[in-house]
Order: sequence, then C-alpha cells, then structure tokens
Amino acid sequence: MFDIETRIQMRHYLEQGLSKTATARLLGISRRTVYNWIDAGELERDPDDRTLMYGPRAPRAKKIDPYRGYLDRRLTDYPDLTAARLYREIRREGYPGGYGQVKRYVREQREAILNGGAPD
Repeated sequence: MFDIETRIQMRHYLEQGLSKTATARLLGISRRTVYNWIDAGELERDPDDRTLMYGPRAPRAKKIDPYRGYLDRRLTDYPDLTAARLYREIRREGYPGGYGQVKRYVREQREAILNGGAPD
C-alpha cells in the first residue's frame, strides 16, 4: 500500500502532463499501478475522505479446537499433567497438529486458572 504523499505526487505529475510511464518512473512504482489507480478512481477523490474501519479479526479454526473439551477435562481432573503427556493422549485420538499448539493451549489454560478465571 502506498502512502498519501505518493498518491498526491502521482496526481500532480499527471495534471502537469507527464506520461503515465514517466510518472511511474519518478515515483518508483509500476506503470501498471498507475493504470490501476486511474481505473479505480483513486486519484479523483480526496485522500482523506475514506473512513478507516478496523476491527477484530474473526477467529480462525485451529487443529486443536475439536480436542479442547478433552484437554479441559483432563486439566481440571489432573492439573499437573504435562503438555507432552496430553499431546500423546490426543495424538492417539487422531489429533493431526503439532506439539507447539498443545503446549500453548495448556499454558493459556493454566494462566487463566492462576489469574482467577475459568479456563476457556
């Protein structure tokens, strides 16, 4: 993504009569980018009129998700179980992921319990 200054300079160069190729060369961008911005109307609008809307990303499914209930039950019944032991147990149940994901999940659950909250 290019900054506002690049867009303003591009509009200025084109208004001064420079070719699209010369404009792209001066700005150090692809000639195709100049054409794309012109086609999309990016140069016709004021650079500050777009409202940005950021928000949290949707959670992504993880390989460990189907096994969270099992891990939670085991950690509730036996809080001192190691992540390695739990990893071996769910591997036998068909868990296709790696040890790192199990280790992170167990760590998060233990931290939640220590901070006074219930495990997620």
